[in-house]
Amino acid sequence: MKAFLCFLFLALPLMASIDDPEENVVYVEEFAPKGITLKVEKPGWIYATNEGGRKRGSLKTGIDVELVSFTDRAYFVRGKRENGTGVSGWVTPSAFSSKDPKFVEKLKEVHSRQITVRELIANKEVALGMTPEELEKILGKPNKTTLRRNADGQTEIWEFIDYETVDHFATFRDPSTGALYRRFTHTTEEIKSKQVVEFENGFVSSTEQTKNNRGARPKVLTFPVVFSW
Repeated sequence: MKAFLCFLFLALPLMASIDDPEENVVYVEEFAPKGITLKVEKPGWIYATNEGGRKRGSLKTGIDVELVSFTDRAYFVRGKRENGTGVSGWVTPSAFSSKDPKFVEKLKEVHSRQITVRELIANKEVALGMTPEELEKILGKPNKTTLRRNADGQTEIWEFIDYETVDHFATFRDPSTGALYRRFTHTTEEIKSKQVVEFENGFVSSTEQTKNNRGARPKVLTFPVVFSW
């Protein structure tokens, strides 16, 4: 059976700004900015919602469609009907095929991971296994980065430092009256909190925080799924 996709690479996910995501729906732009193209292997009804509902026609076999979003049970695609007119809607995964017999299962893993990532980002919570792009959604750009390469790959260290302004005073004695008083002398920028995140080969492998900013043990994410054939 003809493969619907020659090459699909999901190892470098990149989170997009979805202002109001539909519950339980993962958007391709959240993790694959170049998009995903599928080929229709057999006719599949196009539905108005991911739960079914009104039919919008049937996809034309043999054409390429754009995967826009998906749940663990249905794909929202843009393509053409049997009569050649454009259409978009929800289609069952059985309308598509792949040389990889575990494609549907793997896409479900992607769905589960992205839902978890979305929750972590909303809660500003760092997890092991995150990508740099996902981490930036939580902590922003690092104050300092260090890159180290060896035979096993590369390690990158990101440092996030929160500074605070501290005013300093000194105690003086009035030579005339002998009274003690405090006088401002200078201001310094001091570290209020610091978080160090280490990446191994592109994924968060450890995180360290200063005592006054220490949280619970970080959660662990599965790595993004790779499809290639």
